[in-house]
Amino acid sequence: MKKDPDRKKGRTSSITAVRHDEHSALRLDEILTDNPLYSPSSVLRGAILALYEMSREQRLAIIVKAATH
Repeated sequence: MKKDPDRKKGRTSSITAVRHDEHSALRLDEILTDNPLYSPSSVLRGAILALYEMSREQRLAIIVKAATH
């Protein structure tokens, strides 16, 4: 995705690995094939943003659902 030149530079943090089970890896691959401009890091940032914008109850439900699969 194109970078926004007016966006403030964020804190530099590196997450070198994310552990996926087979289901989450397949879901990520499916999302990445939706649009060739998507990257794994942009999908992860989008997921974090989506969770952040949910209510605490919605966030808890999604995280528990992901943890039990």
